[in-house]
Amino acid sequence: MKKITLAAMVIGAFASSAQAQSNVTVYGVVDLGLAKTTNGTTVERENHASRLGFKGSEELGNGLQAIFNLESEILADTGMQKGNLFDRQSWVGLKGSFGTVYMGRTKDLIDGAQTRVEPFGADGVVGKVNEAMMRGGVGASRVANAITYNSPSFQGFVLSAQAVLSEVKGADTGYAGLVTYDNGPVSLHAGYQRVVQAAVTPAEPKLWTVGGGYKFGDAKVTAAYSKGDTDVAATGEFKSYLVGVSYAIGGGEAKAVYGKQKQSNNKVNDLDTVKEFGLGYDYSLSKRTAVYGYAGRERVKSLTSYQLGITHKF
Repeated sequence: MKKITLAAMVIGAFASSAQAQSNVTVYGVVDLGLAKTTNGTTVERENHASRLGFKGSEELGNGLQAIFNLESEILADTGMQKGNLFDRQSWVGLKGSFGTVYMGRTKDLIDGAQTRVEPFGADGVVGKVNEAMMRGGVGASRVANAITYNSPSFQGFVLSAQAVLSEVKGADTGYAGLVTYDNGPVSLHAGYQRVVQAAVTPAEPKLWTVGGGYKFGDAKVTAAYSKGDTDVAATGEFKSYLVGVSYAIGGGEAKAVYGKQKQSNNKVNDLDTVKEFGLGYDYSLSKRTAVYGYAGRERVKSLTSYQLGITHKF
């Protein structure tokens, strides 16, 4: 018994020493619900992407930290892994008084700004429509081979930049810039992106976006606009609009959103490609667990969707 106790003390002392120098956190989300869309069967489907992640930091001295994040998406209905092992996040970098810089696979800089204005957080039966809609036919959810920089906050302003290497000879590197502002009830952002080329081509797809929100009491209103230019005559450009509102009530949050997208090319002008609206409510059972109910209507495709589910964060 004494030997076991001594061993435990040694291991504990070693763990404490390691913890003082570095920190690793295991985290995740498990989310699943029942969903039904017009002309479809009832299915088990996620709202927030279920995931398992590891993130951490190491103190290097003089206020400098080494940081990393590995995150994998999981299909909770089958237990299978979706995509590559760490398809959501796979990066390493440094953090200090200069800000944060990291390299690897991560969230597309411009696409990541959507959660600032989309009441459903770009999830849910309507949020997933808005996620693709606001990319304007050229953006992406995740980018690989990226170098990302986030500045410290300057009185609410944060400057971010991202370069995405093509790694294809002769193809152009992609780049993006984003400015965000957060001060009390006000939040604003504006960004520009030239999309990385996957192959050698004269086309240079571009995306512009602006958005903002204002919180008063228990309510928050948001709006956003994006314009995507594919630089291909047959595809043309897409203009997308979004307005949303959320309201804390009854121990949860009610939300509503309306979105619209129009396409113009060498054959059509301002053709409606998306026109949708949605309602939802999230009820918190605890700080980490919530149940939700969503309904949405996509008018162009005449589709109505419903979803009930539960999400747990750890």
